[in-house]
Amino acid sequence: TRRITVNTPVQFSGPAADSPLLQNPAGNIALGTVNNCGAGYTPWGTYLTCEENFNGYFGSISEVTLTEERARYGFNQFGFGYAWYAFDKRFDLNDEDYVNEANRFGWIVEIDPFDGTQKPVKRTALGRFKHEAIAIKELDDGRVACYMGDDQRFDYCYKFESSMAWEHAIADGKSPLDEGTLYVARFNEDGSGDWLELSVDVPALAARFNDMAELLINTRIAADIVGATPM
Repeated sequence: TRRITVNTPVQFSGPAADSPLLQNPAGNIALGTVNNCGAGYTPWGTYLTCEENFNGYFGSISEVTLTEERARYGFNQFGFGYAWYAFDKRFDLNDEDYVNEANRFGWIVEIDPFDGTQKPVKRTALGRFKHEAIAIKELDDGRVACYMGDDQRFDYCYKFESSMAWEHAIADGKSPLDEGTLYVARFNEDGSGDWLELSVDVPALAARFNDMAELLINTRIAADIVGATPM
């Protein structure tokens, strides 16, 4: 039995794992998961917990100047009023030593409930937004499709498809959730729909983001650009 909190050591995997946008000048290790909402489970026996309204834990004693990236996730000076920023520098939006701490939250976190020696893993290929829950379907060829919702009014529905069959990936010591394609949903007036790819192979996204890591950390902006349907 173990308890996983906002101060539990975690690790990142997938396309954004080594991004400078997940590193702080303070050099602090990645810790914790917060505001976990719904969840899901995998065919390989792990548990996926979903970071939802993570923005509300951040703020500052002084006025905050918001970048486009922070504004799109709803950060503000006072957050939810918890004032963690007054006691823990990690959550102070004005502390330059922790400038990227907020980017470390808003992910799907995979936990192995049967192995307490394993750190929780934030799977960056699944995108960063206010995750409500995740449901996994095994496809005919053994790959998996992961369906996710962003739990805020006027945000979007997403799907991730793995590039490898999950059994082959696990046998090779890899995660099926680290390699694949992320999509966002567009619903049409005639009742049909399209899955719009979110990658730097899309010209409009390549023009906005330097690499896939930056795109995934700012998944909402990427979805805005391709014209997803607000829910």
